[in-house]
Amino acid sequence: MTVVGLFTSLVTLPLAPVRGAAWVVEQVAEEAERQLYDESRIRRELLQLELDHDAGLVSDETYGTHADDLLRHMAAARERRAEEEATQGWEGDDG
Repeated sequence: MTVVGLFTSLVTLPLAPVRGAAWVVEQVAEEAERQLYDESRIRRELLQLELDHDAGLVSDETYGTHADDLLRHMAAARERRAEEEATQGWEGDDG
C-alpha cells in the first residue's frame, strides 16, 4: 500500500460504517426489486388466487381486482426484463 493509499484509508476510516450500511441497504433494495418483478412468483400468486376463488374463499370482485393487479405486475416484469436484455445487448456491442 502506498503512503497516499494508507493516508486515504486512515482519513476515510470513520466513514466505513456508513459505507457498510449503504451497501446493506442497496443489497436489500436489489432483492426487494428482484422479488417484485419475479414472474414465477407472480404466476404462483395468480394460481393461488384462482384456487382460492374456485374454492369460494375469494369473491368474484376480489378475484377480479387482484387478478388485474397481478397481470399488471406480470406485464411490468416482462417489460423490465426486455429492457434489461436490450441494455445488455448494447453493452456487449462495445467490445
